[in-house]
Amino acid sequence: MSGVRRKPTYLVAAVAIGVAASAGGFALADESRGDANPQTTPPESIQQVPAGIAAAFPALRRALDPSEARQLPAVAQVMSMLASQGGSNAGTANSGLARRISQAGEDAEYLVPGNEVLCIVSITAGRATGGGCAPAPSVEAEGTTSLTVLPGGYELTGILPRGATDASITNALGDTATVAANENRAVHFFSPVPLVRLVCDLPAGGRHVGSLALPPPPHVPPPAG
Repeated sequence: MSGVRRKPTYLVAAVAIGVAASAGGFALADESRGDANPQTTPPESIQQVPAGIAAAFPALRRALDPSEARQLPAVAQVMSMLASQGGSNAGTANSGLARRISQAGEDAEYLVPGNEVLCIVSITAGRATGGGCAPAPSVEAEGTTSLTVLPGGYELTGILPRGATDASITNALGDTATVAANENRAVHFFSPVPLVRLVCDLPAGGRHVGSLALPPPPHVPPPAG
């Protein structure tokens, strides 16, 4: 996984639906590994949304509204950091083509298209928070979620697989809540209790199951006395 997270949090994990969580920055399940030789010429960003990505994610087809335009500089800031990390084709993504897919209070999520890649960027109060990128087909077919540990609870954001309309989220106490996706298939959920599982049913049958259990923190040896 690759990504960056700037929001002041205790711990962050990201998972693709159907894949166990792992520690890391706000990220999507990026299966790309890059070339054996380092790339010396930065990839060129796309100038229009690829037809396949536009068809799968209608939010990217609509006109930019003024409130989105004011936040695009923050989106561009995250994308610059992601592109500098390499390995996810983030350099082909164009933040000028980004569109907001969810808003909860001061928190907003943006979808940024690239060449066969999709990036999700998080904005808080108009400031860059973090983001990550993954191959577009995997986001469309499997969805992706980001789990952030905040003071007082756990914040889940993400996109459900194509065709899924809601998700069942279970916490560590065994309680389950059903969260409806918005028109962009985006979900947002906050829980004061640790989360363990996300399940969503698909129209064609079958279901995607994702573990939201966080790994234990790394062991830090006590300072020598």
